[in-house]
Amino acid sequence: MTHKIYTVITFAPVQGFIEKSRKLRDLYGSSYLLSYLSWIICNVAKSQGCRVISPALPNVSQGMPNQIIIEGNFSEEDAKSALNIGWKCVTEICREWIELQVTGEWRYEPWKRIWGLWTKYSWEFFWVQTPQKESDAANKTNIKTDTISYVRELLNEKKRSRAWTAINWQGESSTLSGADAIAYPGLGEISKPNEYNYQKERTAIKKFNAQLSQKLGESFIDATPNINVPKDKKAERSQEYGESFIDPDEELSVPELIKRLITHKVIVKEIVNLLKKRLKERFGEEAIANQEAFAEIDKLPQDLNPDSFKDVSRPKKKKIADTYKLIQYNDFQGWFQGDGDKAGDYLKRFANTSEEGERINQFSEQMREWGKHFHKNSPESCRVVYAGGDDFLGVFYDTGKENQRLQPQHCVDYFSTFKSKIWHQNEDINQNNPKKKPITVSVGFVWAGSSIPQRDVLQHCRLAEKSAKNKGRDRIAFRVLFNNGNYLEWVCPWWLLEQRLLSSYCDRERNSQKPKQNWTHIYNDVAVLESRHAFKERSTEIAFGLLEVYFPVQIVDIIKDENNWLHDHNADLTVVNAGILGNRQNYTIDNTEVGTLNQTKVNEAINDWIINLAKVGFHLCQQ
Repeated sequence: MTHKIYTVITFAPVQGFIEKSRKLRDLYGSSYLLSYLSWIICNVAKSQGCRVISPALPNVSQGMPNQIIIEGNFSEEDAKSALNIGWKCVTEICREWIELQVTGEWRYEPWKRIWGLWTKYSWEFFWVQTPQKESDAANKTNIKTDTISYVRELLNEKKRSRAWTAINWQGESSTLSGADAIAYPGLGEISKPNEYNYQKERTAIKKFNAQLSQKLGESFIDATPNINVPKDKKAERSQEYGESFIDPDEELSVPELIKRLITHKVIVKEIVNLLKKRLKERFGEEAIANQEAFAEIDKLPQDLNPDSFKDVSRPKKKKIADTYKLIQYNDFQGWFQGDGDKAGDYLKRFANTSEEGERINQFSEQMREWGKHFHKNSPESCRVVYAGGDDFLGVFYDTGKENQRLQPQHCVDYFSTFKSKIWHQNEDINQNNPKKKPITVSVGFVWAGSSIPQRDVLQHCRLAEKSAKNKGRDRIAFRVLFNNGNYLEWVCPWWLLEQRLLSSYCDRERNSQKPKQNWTHIYNDVAVLESRHAFKERSTEIAFGLLEVYFPVQIVDIIKDENNWLHDHNADLTVVNAGILGNRQNYTIDNTEVGTLNQTKVNEAINDWIINLAKVGFHLCQQ
């Protein structure tokens, strides 16, 4: 029997600059950069006759995960070289483009050393492969070493021993991450600490950023034939477009600046051209044979032009009544972040079996096909930031059209059928749906004021998604975020939401046919009852009585049925309904799977669930 060789590769940023985001463009840049580097490694592996098991669909360059599973003998030297070539093309082009475009008084010699350090020390790289000889430990325990599971275990062990180099600097740190130096031509210049002038440096940084921003806008206009700007207006338009890439007041580090620059189509075109040249020199003609995939990489920034961000941009310091100006039309936006549940556990079912590789490939292909479909078929008034497979991020925004302001009800309606119609792509509710996913999904949705910093909104998105997972998975957490940082949250399993729970609400007028129901009624009742401490820990009578007033009997009966409250820790949620309150283990006296239920804790949780239903329903469903 032929001894199969599997290679598993992953990489990660040393300083965590990928996750630091202030603008939507930061998120696109992060996703694009990881996908670009992953794609290069996969492309080189395929050119050497290896089979890429995961990620599937390597021609789809967007949303590529940074853990790569390959069948074949793909050497560590070649894998690392592919990563380094891709990253070096990015850093070289970004630095050289700035130096050629932003001229005048600036001396660029000092910062070249720092850019060189970022080129060399930005990424941790991990590579493991099926061992040529079985270890003594493996022989004694009868562990099969020629399986993907075994090689992934080796990767996890290797990742425990970190080996990376941090980059030191003089001066102030980036205002985005606070972890690295601000990128400007004086970066890396040796100076005496007692002669350091903070205000002088800040003035220089702001001046440099203003010139860079202007050049980015100017270059974008020159490269976009369908933008007709009069000569006397070009400087003004260049400033406006340039600020969508970088604001003069921002103080970004080298990698943070790179994330912005790689969303500029002129710069990406130069990166792709240099990449083709370097890959051909190192790996031969086969490494650049897939021209279709190179075109995909080159095409992505076309979606990131400043005009395409106008509906989701943050408020400007000045608002100019002008068709080019990026303005905010509405006070709120709806952000959502989701992730598949227990994908690793699902794949473990096939660990150390003959079909493991095929199953991983099928699952990867299924999820990446879904991500591709979701990205291309995003809902009305919605932008999908990324959809790499089972993880995704997007935002509902106001288009600015008359009488079409974004309402939270629009978002609620969309998520009320998300699992069946979007996740499972089952518009007709077909019992034998071939596109049904083998895992469930959890989503965090945040309805947030536009004046709230975007990084805070994104943090709440992550926390809302985490809340959905912690409270049982296979559900959505609706979170209403206020300008002062306070928030309301209500978490509901998909199956109950799809029973038309929210749309079945009926106010005190008892006219269920009325198109707009008044959620103020239940909201005020909850406020009065809370002020009188009516919700008792040991009783759910008041809470259920409230439900009976405002919801139809069939909905109330479902919620009152204690069999629907909790699910077992190991329950297969693709087969059984998730509990309204989630995992039973969270409500036992000793926090174990088989422990005795703490009934007081359960009653308190169901009371809170009904209270939060009223509060969040008022903010999201009141019309």
